[in-house]
Amino acid sequence: MQDDVELTTFQLLLESEEAEELSEYWQKQCCFLYNTIKRNIAEGSIEPLTCKAAEGERAGIIPIFNILSASGLSIKSVGHVFDLIKVWLEVRPKAKVVMKFPNGNEIEISGVTGFSKSEILGLFEKSLQMNQV
Repeated sequence: MQDDVELTTFQLLLESEEAEELSEYWQKQCCFLYNTIKRNIAEGSIEPLTCKAAEGERAGIIPIFNILSASGLSIKSVGHVFDLIKVWLEVRPKAKVVMKFPNGNEIEISGVTGFSKSEILGLFEKSLQMNQV
């Protein structure tokens, strides 16, 4: 694996069996993971999906923290993001995170997937190679 290769944009979809995706509780949980990742990556970026507020509401743009968009991360940084996700999932056993790529491939990370970090990074690289073909 090459640690210094920049990768394409991908999304992290945060899902839970216990909470509605747009509930205040779940958005706070997702915001916590977002802030943790944002503080701990050295390069690239991660941002929440945003949507325009309904007409008449005070907020112009509303962040939706259960869908995060990452770009410009190296394989090493993706490994670090994986570690942060696993820690976040330890206290949220009914949650899962899906890495979604531009080519449609998805990798699910949860407490029961059993994927190791090296397997996730291998799947990640393979998905990116398929996207370049």
